[in-house]
Amino acid sequence: MPMKVLSYNIREGGAGRLPWIASIIRRQQPDAVALLEATSRANAEALARDLGFSLVFGEANNTMHVAWLSRHPPRRWWNYRLPGLAKTLLEIELPWLRGTVRLFATHLGSRHDQPQPATEVRVILDTLRPLTDRPHALVGDLNALHPDDTVGVPPPGVAPRGEAVDGARHAVGALIDAGYLDCYRAMQSQDAGYTYPSASPWLRLDYIFASPLLAAHVTACEIVVGEESEYASDHFPIWAEFS
Repeated sequence: MPMKVLSYNIREGGAGRLPWIASIIRRQQPDAVALLEATSRANAEALARDLGFSLVFGEANNTMHVAWLSRHPPRRWWNYRLPGLAKTLLEIELPWLRGTVRLFATHLGSRHDQPQPATEVRVILDTLRPLTDRPHALVGDLNALHPDDTVGVPPPGVAPRGEAVDGARHAVGALIDAGYLDCYRAMQSQDAGYTYPSASPWLRLDYIFASPLLAAHVTACEIVVGEESEYASDHFPIWAEFS
């Protein structure tokens, strides 16, 4: 049975844009949705009600909370609000095939936060290490670049900085070195895949990574672009399907 996972930075809780966000999610028909920048629990609850999904809300070390929406109630969940993370790492466990799959969502630090993504990834990998014999995925806004990705042309008046410097590539590189599959790059090797900012995209900051046991099941991965996505948030959502 296929499983579709979507990751979406909804920008400051989605205030004033919830109908568009819900419409985008509904059209993709995902089984699970990671919400980044879920600054409002009430807004996350409203999205869950609108979509008929279960909600797991993970409070972060700052106001940029993380949430999961899922078509079926998780068997278990855990919020790893660790001191080594700028925000948090939120896990849900869902039934899949003849067992379960573990889904982790995070939102790594931007240039304004401490710690920075490369340091946070080491903390996350330590947390995921006991799961080497179980299928799992890590999704979210990583505020970091793939080591081999090109950077697009920034909008007028915006200088390449922060996420576009070489140092910001170590975080994604560490995940790849640990054996995780960048689902979008595996499925879309020729596309830039920029996800930010949606009005004039020039950086790929949003990812879905599959563990080695899950990577064998990925069949598709795409970014949801278009006028509605441009209005709904400053990030495009990304989804991957596993079968």
